[in-house]
Amino acid sequence: MPSWRPRRRQRRRTSPWRRWPRSKAPGNRSLHRRGNPPTPSARALDPRSVNPFPIYDREIARLRSHLRTLGSRQWSTRSHCRGWSVRDVVAHLSTDEVYNQAGRGLNGWNARGVRVRRAMSPLEVLQEWEARQALVRWAWGKIGVEGTIETSVGRYPLRLQVWHLAREYAIHADDLEVPMPPRERAAQLRWRIAFGLFAAREENEPVDADLHGDEVQLRQDGVVHRLELETFIAYLTNRPQQLKDAKQRALV
Repeated sequence: MPSWRPRRRQRRRTSPWRRWPRSKAPGNRSLHRRGNPPTPSARALDPRSVNPFPIYDREIARLRSHLRTLGSRQWSTRSHCRGWSVRDVVAHLSTDEVYNQAGRGLNGWNARGVRVRRAMSPLEVLQEWEARQALVRWAWGKIGVEGTIETSVGRYPLRLQVWHLAREYAIHADDLEVPMPPRERAAQLRWRIAFGLFAAREENEPVDADLHGDEVQLRQDGVVHRLELETFIAYLTNRPQQLKDAKQRALV
């Protein structure tokens, strides 16, 4: 059992990006976040000034390359989102791009979007996502990283929206077990942790944690918990089921 307290889910959104789905692992509990000041690891990568497009483009390219290698049976296999197949996850991504194209709150469309696309073939789902994503990327490129876009909560910096979406794609790539070389994975985990801490503060639920090399030091009630990068990502995203190591999974 974890030695820290379960965290509450947020009650109020201050950013327009929809939260990723709560962990669907049976019996999983989310982990409590305490309100604490920003930490050095959160400042190491400042999403307010760093260009997110190279990371965003890399996440898209990696996911696209992986999906294009899948056979028909693999599209029907279960993902780490309970109740969703690989095809369902990609259908969800298409629905996300509908949100990005419309620039409005489409949260209620997500489940419906997945159901509707279950009648489509894997190739049709993939092609729709690729087409919608390409249009969104083109439109955002024209706006520029310094611009703003209309969202469900009003005008919002495009730079931060792209960071949120890059993280969303990375999370769902984990749901699909998209393979990555170890060094590339470590670099990805580091930016995801840095941005995850920033996003937690943006949602008024900061996490008191520091990134130190290959571990994260999480502080609660004067106690420092030293977690591997993979474990801390599972903690942030409420996805213990993605951890291969049973001992690390038990921590989350």
